[in-house]
Amino acid sequence: MKVRGTRVLFVLAHLAVITGFLGITITANSEEPVANELGAAALRVFLDCERGCDMTFIRGEIPYINYIRDRLDAQVHVMVTRERSGSGREYTLLFYGLETFSGLDQRLRYYGSDTDTDDERRRGLTRVLKLGLVPYVMQTPAGSSLKVSYADTSREVPRLTSLGVQPADDPWNYWVFRSEVRGQVDRQDRRDETDVRGSFYASRTTENWRLGMGTSHSRMERNFEFDSGDTLRDVSRRSSLSGWGIKSLGEHWGVGLGARREQSSYRNLDRVARVAGAVEYNLYPYSQYAERSLTFGYYTGVTRLNYETQTIFGELEESRADQGLFIEYDLEQRWGDIGADIKASHFLDDMDLYRISIKGDIDYRIVRGLDINFWAEASRVRDQIYLAAGGTTDEEVLLGRRALDTEFETKVGLSLKYTFGSIYNNAVNNRLSGSSFTRLF
Repeated sequence: MKVRGTRVLFVLAHLAVITGFLGITITANSEEPVANELGAAALRVFLDCERGCDMTFIRGEIPYINYIRDRLDAQVHVMVTRERSGSGREYTLLFYGLETFSGLDQRLRYYGSDTDTDDERRRGLTRVLKLGLVPYVMQTPAGSSLKVSYADTSREVPRLTSLGVQPADDPWNYWVFRSEVRGQVDRQDRRDETDVRGSFYASRTTENWRLGMGTSHSRMERNFEFDSGDTLRDVSRRSSLSGWGIKSLGEHWGVGLGARREQSSYRNLDRVARVAGAVEYNLYPYSQYAERSLTFGYYTGVTRLNYETQTIFGELEESRADQGLFIEYDLEQRWGDIGADIKASHFLDDMDLYRISIKGDIDYRIVRGLDINFWAEASRVRDQIYLAAGGTTDEEVLLGRRALDTEFETKVGLSLKYTFGSIYNNAVNNRLSGSSFTRLF
């Protein structure tokens, strides 16, 4: 991102990045000012972070700025986006200078590992946020209280950005393994539920390749007793085994190949085996993915299906080839974000068996304090070849045990939020925050 402004501000902005690489932290001195003391002279910051930010912790660690609830009242707009990385999460912090700081923009990144605790992750992210605010805070009265201190190299330093570690330096060669076993039991006098799940995944992500494999299994059992004394037992199972390999072809292209084996009582699938390939083109460079992307893709595959019971087409087993197209658009801006995608697919041996879906959402700040969020999804469904010939019972419908015959699926939502009053949002007060004492049930 190109940074404009005076030479002093340019140097200060890059000083923040350089100190992050060297393990240097920016802190305030023992007479640290707080926003309440600085009043309106403190830097006004709109922190635009919907996921992964502990606002209570951040306010306590950075008390020398004014936290503004609307970007139109801010001097600095900080937008934080989050994406999955090979072994954790990548946070991108985009700083936009407003008013007197117009043109002083910068981008910083923080990488959090899956092995980090929530506290380690929030401290690392807050540290990068502090570094990014330095060029702006230096131009306010709080700037005279900032100082530079060097973190002890014997202690682990939170990751500011990738240091280009080569596979030879990594004993795991970039492979990351995740496993989970989970169980839940819910019992009442006339109803009980037992839910058991397990999964294991392995993945390797580099700039050139994304490789992965995994398996998951789940079993849910529910038992009910009616007023008449009759009982009902419902058991549902699902399992899968999959593997994939995706190759990067420059800043705009990617190709992939994958295979999957699945079982699902909900979709009348006893055994399913599938092999598929895909290609994708991004109009924008993938390095800008956190801010914007417009991708076009095509895939094709072959699937072998074995059913639990005979289908509405009279099949107990069959093989099908299919193909599909997709377009996806995502945009993250200071005024909000937009997401939309279109997908279409059909079986090659029967063009009448197809599915088309359109989905979109927009989160937009109309004026100061007024936000609108609209989302909608619609699908034309003509590919339910797995439906059981005997239909479904009332119990299966009520319990959601089986997929139902449908030609359309729609979902629409609208949310309007209006906030007014003081523009400042600095105070931290967590007394009785989790007690819910005003609720009776």
